[in-house]
Amino acid sequence: MTIITDEQAAKLRGANIAVPHVNETCIGCSACVAISGDVFELNDEGKSEVVSLENYDGKDVDDAIAACPVDAISWRD
Repeated sequence: MTIITDEQAAKLRGANIAVPHVNETCIGCSACVAISGDVFELNDEGKSEVVSLENYDGKDVDDAIAACPVDAISWRD
């Protein structure tokens, strides 16, 4: 899967599509991947990153946000 770029995220947000974001506090616990593997994957450093999709509705992102033990995930719209 392809990780979303800043440019792709900005384009989606410009179209009023909310985009999940993982900040630098991620500890790589992989809870988000287990809950929403279509949206999140671990990079080579073991940290979560957002996969490039056309839309994130119905992908359990809210559940992944709630499960993150360090509040590293949020919506950017």
